[in-house]
Amino acid sequence: MTKSSYIYKKNVVSKLLSKNNADAIVFISTYNRFWITGANTTFGYAIVTKKDTYLVIDARDYECCKDQLTNVKCILYNGFNDLKKLVKDLKIKTLLFENDYISYSDFNYVLKKLGPKLIPVDTCILRASKTQEEITSIRKSMNIAADAMNYIRKTIKVGMTEKQVKQMLTVYMLNKGATATSFDLIVAFGENTANPHHQSTNRKLKNNEFITCDIGCIYEGYCSDITRTFWLGKPSKKMLEMYNLVLESNKLGIKKAKVGVTGKYLDGVCREYISKNKEYADLFVHGTGHGVGVEIHELPNVKPTYNEKILNNSIITIEPGVYQPGFGGVRVEDSILVTNKGVEVLTKKAGK
Repeated sequence: MTKSSYIYKKNVVSKLLSKNNADAIVFISTYNRFWITGANTTFGYAIVTKKDTYLVIDARDYECCKDQLTNVKCILYNGFNDLKKLVKDLKIKTLLFENDYISYSDFNYVLKKLGPKLIPVDTCILRASKTQEEITSIRKSMNIAADAMNYIRKTIKVGMTEKQVKQMLTVYMLNKGATATSFDLIVAFGENTANPHHQSTNRKLKNNEFITCDIGCIYEGYCSDITRTFWLGKPSKKMLEMYNLVLESNKLGIKKAKVGVTGKYLDGVCREYISKNKEYADLFVHGTGHGVGVEIHELPNVKPTYNEKILNNSIITIEPGVYQPGFGGVRVEDSILVTNKGVEVLTKKAGK
């Protein structure tokens, strides 16, 4: 992690500490530990004060992190007393913890035994505005996914199975530098495209039917997300009607995205456009989008219940869709970077 990226994140955390009149926050979740330290460790506790960040980790990761992390003080963890000693040495009286991630076990058998007053806080919002370093990693991740989408559209053939295409996409992204897929990829053919989160099967592809691929990968710890619906052969009139309706909703959502608008507003823009066609008004069954970062789904959200504003340097998806059981469905998803200067479509390499 660059020094400037770390300083930005440290300032975000410091504001949270001041707001809650707290001495420190402890990050136990893998996502937040990675976000603040840059280290993808098997286990550990990141304790952040207004002055410093401490990463308490066991011998599996200690030597590597000790030598590589320049912004973080690494402490070898041999047992719970090492963590408790650090809290005592830092004179922490009030400690924030991750309300949105903490497990019952960690709360009862770790946090409650540390001694300080505990205050739960939602932490996912801390990651909503990305640093330039994060944007660079996410842009690379998105490019790998977009290239994979272009590759599969050129190579997919009648007779291939959903599982086969899913495997091809996975291997392609790994060969291009991804460390993993960012979620269980969705590949659906024909009537199966009516299920937004379809689990791929041995169903074979036929001509003149919908193909939906919802894919993403992890690159340098950051996720990507893109969906395209397309077909081989000649689409029916109804297929074209559904596709064009969703495509225009997607384009409108991207056009209306800007810093300061709420997730609810953006969702409403896309949903209202689809609802103008009464046949499909009730077939848009999920939110319009979500944030993307160290997790595939994080803040800010783009859905009817999210009243918070989109922040500068947020990365969100715009993914309207309609799904008609027994026939098929269409989803067109782009990931976009929203800044004070405008909107960048991070998945534009993959044509629609």
